[in-house]
Amino acid sequence: MKCDAKFKESVLGICLDALESAGFRRYRKDAVDWPVGKDFNAWVGLNTGLYEDRVEIGPFVGVHAARIEKMWMGLLGRKYPGPYGRAATYSINIGEIDGAADLPTFAFAPWQSKRFIESEAIRLAEIYQSIGLGFSKSISSYESLLPLISQKVTMLGGCPERVACCIYIMGDMRGARQFVEGFLREEPDAFDAFARVFLKMLDDDI
Repeated sequence: MKCDAKFKESVLGICLDALESAGFRRYRKDAVDWPVGKDFNAWVGLNTGLYEDRVEIGPFVGVHAARIEKMWMGLLGRKYPGPYGRAATYSINIGEIDGAADLPTFAFAPWQSKRFIESEAIRLAEIYQSIGLGFSKSISSYESLLPLISQKVTMLGGCPERVACCIYIMGDMRGARQFVEGFLREEPDAFDAFARVFLKMLDDDI
């Protein structure tokens, strides 16, 4: 067997099967999650790298806050969920979580036996079920999530929009307005479209 796109898809399928067997919900052929609270789902991201002799998986975990995602995408006239499924509202590599720093890399090669690949997939699923799920649960509230997503606002790509919506959902209309007006001054080109509809929404709520 060659180390090609077909092999990569096979490995991903085995990993997703293992996650599903561990209790994660298979909501799409290529995606799983785990409900962890009202409007919150544990988010699983299997970032893959295809190399000449192996496939590496970088396991990311986080949370998908449905209310935040629906709100900011709706204000911009975008369809929810997006074309690539449910995005992470916040995520990190599992290796960044306390207790997971020394985990070996997940690497799969065509010459490895199917049994070995399946055992590694089970190991991956067990890590998600314990360390990963615990992390997702720990940030499954707007109060916990806000300081984390606030650290990423300069990355743009929906980050400032998520912060604004999180503040709004928490009921702090004044804080939401101050954030949006302040960030609009910093990034007028990138933030103008969202800021206009968001501020209009605030004005209409008065």
